Amino acid sequence: MSLFSFVTRPVKNITDAIVMPFKAVFVVGLCWVINAMTYSGTWWVKWVALGMGIATVVAIGRAAKTLIVLALVAWVGMKVYQRYGQAARERFDDWVAKTQPDAAGVLGVLRSPQAAANAGAAEDATPLRRSAL
Repeated sequence: MSLFSFVTRPVKNITDAIVMPFKAVFVVGLCWVINAMTYSGTWWVKWVALGMGIATVVAIGRAAKTLIVLALVAWVGMKVYQRYGQAARERFDDWVAKTQPDAAGVLGVLRSPQAAANAGAAEDATPLRRSAL
């Protein structure tokens, strides 16, 4: 599973739960019309309705699981914030700011092989420059 599908899975689960009943009604209705037009003594459309009903229940179950997990994550986040407060949030934001490198410095290292060798020695946040083209 790719990272993109992992991130968008909750949205897909909720969308499927909303759209699946409409798909089921359309498919069962279409199959009922076909069954009525070609009736030979057996109403096979009941099996289509059963299958679409199962698919709808599964889609609603996946959406419920997604919503429960999201609610749990929100609740844990609220409890952590209540316990540690604004000071912990500010410390975390400061830590994130220190761990993210300067964009100009990263581009300089990527563009210059010599600068990449000297990158370990450079501790300041000034952008590295290419010495020779």
